[in-house]
Amino acid sequence: MNTKTSKPTKSLSRKRHVAARALPLFVRMGYEKVSFQDISEATGVPRTALYRYYRTKRRIFDAAIMEVIGEVRAEIVKSSEKGKTPTERLRYVSETILDLLYRRRDFVQVIFDFVFAKIASGEDMAKRVAAFTIGLKLTFRELVVACQAVDEIKRETDPDMLAE
Repeated sequence: MNTKTSKPTKSLSRKRHVAARALPLFVRMGYEKVSFQDISEATGVPRTALYRYYRTKRRIFDAAIMEVIGEVRAEIVKSSEKGKTPTERLRYVSETILDLLYRRRDFVQVIFDFVFAKIASGEDMAKRVAAFTIGLKLTFRELVVACQAVDEIKRETDPDMLAE
């Protein structure tokens, strides 16, 4: 039996390690002030080797955000299973999201700072923000439609508008 880890698995594991260890740097220092050297020191991965996994600091930042989004999704799925009715599930999901935003407010602040800085520099961030929030919007839309199906939310209410 071969107990060696495959190269793609090791690479993915290393990428996730870098993203997870870089996240506190972004939170503490802000996106603009974090350097590849800072990330190298925090992760134990030589600076030149970091480029094998991520070509830019922005890609590391995006990967760090995706790590958190994965955790958030898992908590949302778990919270949506608590309720028996669609309205209860919607309430549990909403409470979970608010709790996560509160607990991770430093992280949320870094994201806002990053997005506002990019907008101020003329970059259109709409597509990037939409890409990171689509799963959450779909979850809310699905719950609103379920609530409408059992007449817990008025049927004439636009689920897409509520999800936004």
